[in-house]
Amino acid sequence: MNASPAMSKYIPSIIVGLVVGFAVSFGLAFFFASLGARSGFLPIMAGAFFGVFTAYIMANLVGTKRGKAATPEQKQAALDFRPDADKALLIVYREGFVGKAAGLDLSLDDRFVAQLKSPRFTAVSVAPGGHQLSMAFGGLAGKQNKPTLEGFIAAPGEVIAFRATMQMGMTKNRIVVDRISADQDLVQRLKPMIMIAPEA
Repeated sequence: MNASPAMSKYIPSIIVGLVVGFAVSFGLAFFFASLGARSGFLPIMAGAFFGVFTAYIMANLVGTKRGKAATPEQKQAALDFRPDADKALLIVYREGFVGKAAGLDLSLDDRFVAQLKSPRFTAVSVAPGGHQLSMAFGGLAGKQNKPTLEGFIAAPGEVIAFRATMQMGMTKNRIVVDRISADQDLVQRLKPMIMIAPEA
């Protein structure tokens, strides 16, 4: 029976997990044998643990993309808070250690904008008026984190900034979104971060 498209994307993660598990089991068994000691079930248990752990981590990263870094000119324009003519500037940045390697997909009015790991940021000019900013994870991480939706109204020349962090939960993690003042404190926070270029 063929695997469904939803499941087939996890096959590489499972294969790598199996390889890691086998390698750990074999390595430990060989190590104990070289010492002339009995290893019992330890190599199998250790292999199973590391194999499952590896597969779990990789499955969480399914859907994570490298992302194209913005040019120095694009980053400077964002740090100078310079939107395109007659538009507003939307800045979204991500901080925090939880799930930092998993890509967070940003969409504006149902149009994909960029994917952010932590710490990263992006900036895009938006037309005046009401907008919906959505954030969600792909891969296995998407099943463990609730997506979020944030509405805002943009005025010409305005700078709108949001910070995204992860909050651990009992059953699901939560994407916490805070609106941040566009000031020099924000500039200093963004300066050391890599800016991801928004998709056209």
